[in-house]
Amino acid sequence: MVGGRTALTGGAGPSPPEGDRPGAETVALLALRLLPGVGDLIAGRLLLQAPSRAEALEWVRSGRGMAPRAAREALLGDHPRVVREAEQLARRAGDAGIRIIGIDEPGYPARLRRLHDPPAILFLRGRLELLGRPSVAIVGSRRSTPAGRRVAERMARGLAEAGWTVVSGLAVGIDAAAHRGAVGEEGGTVAVLGRGPDRAYPLVHADLFHRMAREGLLASEFPPGVPAQPHNFPRRNRVLAALSSAVVVVEAEERSGALITVDHAIDLGIEVMAVPGSVESPSTRGSNRLLADGATLVTSADGVLRILQGSEAATPGPSPSPSRGSRVSAPPLLPGIDSGEDAPWAEEQDRVLGFLSLEPLPLDLLLERSGLPPSRVLSALTRLDVAGKARRDPDGWIALPGPTAVLPPGAGRSR
Repeated sequence: MVGGRTALTGGAGPSPPEGDRPGAETVALLALRLLPGVGDLIAGRLLLQAPSRAEALEWVRSGRGMAPRAAREALLGDHPRVVREAEQLARRAGDAGIRIIGIDEPGYPARLRRLHDPPAILFLRGRLELLGRPSVAIVGSRRSTPAGRRVAERMARGLAEAGWTVVSGLAVGIDAAAHRGAVGEEGGTVAVLGRGPDRAYPLVHADLFHRMAREGLLASEFPPGVPAQPHNFPRRNRVLAALSSAVVVVEAEERSGALITVDHAIDLGIEVMAVPGSVESPSTRGSNRLLADGATLVTSADGVLRILQGSEAATPGPSPSPSRGSRVSAPPLLPGIDSGEDAPWAEEQDRVLGFLSLEPLPLDLLLERSGLPPSRVLSALTRLDVAGKARRDPDGWIALPGPTAVLPPGAGRSR
C-alpha cells in the first residue's frame, strides 16, 4: 500500500517466473496508457514531464496534469489488473518480435512530435532505422484502377531507389502497390497500420505483410491484438502524414480516406501532390479536385524529387533525445482545456460538441454534419475527450453531462 491505496505493482494473482517478466520500464509505459481516462495526450505529457515512468504512474494516482473527470476515472481504475495486462501485452509483443517505443525515448520519431496528439507509444516490427529517413507518403483509393496501381508502384520504386522511404497504409489498392514498389529497395517502405502489427490485414496482403516485417517496417499506435476498426483509420492517417516530408495522392474518390491524410498534411504544412486522372473516372475525382485546389501536379518519382529538391522538409534531422530537463518544460495542461484560454480551436470544439448528445453519433455522420475538415473534427474530439466532455462509445461519439461538460441547448435532441 502507498498512501492508503494499492501501489501500481502486479497485485494479487499468479506471477510469471522472474526470468519471463518484461522490463519494468516497458510495463510502466504500457500500464500508463492502459489506465482508464488516460489517452495519448495525457500519457504523452506525463511521460515528458515526470522524472520517470514509475513517477508518471504515481502522478496519475494523484490526478496531476489531468482534467477532473479523467483523473476520477484513472483513480477508480483497477490498477493491479492494468499492470498485469501490461505485463501480458509486453510479453505478447516480445513473442511477435514487436519493439515498443515511448514518446520519451530517443528512438521516437521527431516528426510525430509536430502533432498536437502524437501517439504516446509506437509498436514497431521490422527495420526501425526507416523511421529516421527522409520519406514520402503515397496514398490513394482502395477502389483503384490498374493504371493507378501501376503509377503508384512505379513512383514508389523510383523514390525508394533514390534513397527515400515510402510511407503508406497497407490498404488494398494504391497503398499496397506503393509498398510493393518500394519494399526491398534502398529507401525501403513503412506501413502505418490501423490495427496491431501482429497479424496481417487484409488477409489478401498476408505475403506482403510478412515481407514488410522482414524488409520494411510495420508501425502502429495500436497494440498487438487490436483488430482493424473503422475509427482507427482516421487516427492512423495523421501518423502517416506526420512521418512524411510530402504526401502524394495517386487516385482518390471524392470521399476517400486518403483525403483525411491530406487534411492532416495541410495542417502540418506538408507538401501535397497529386497525380491527374480521367475526369470521367469516379476513382480520380478527389485527386483531381486536389489539383484544382492547388496541389502540385506530379506524374513520376522524378517529378516528386524535383519538387522536394532543396526543401528543408527533404532532409529531416535525427530525432532529438528528450532529456529529464526537457520533461519539465512541457506545458502542464492542454491549451484550451480547463485553462481559461481563448484558443483558436475553441469555436470548432464547441461546434463539434453541439452535434453530440447522449445518443452515440457515428464518426462518419459527425464529419458530414459538422462540415469541418476531418483532421479538425478529430482534434476537437480528442480535446473534448480529455476534458471529460465527450467520449467514444462502441457505436459512435457521445456528449458527457456533468460539471466538466455542460451540454449546449438542444444537444440532446436529434438532428
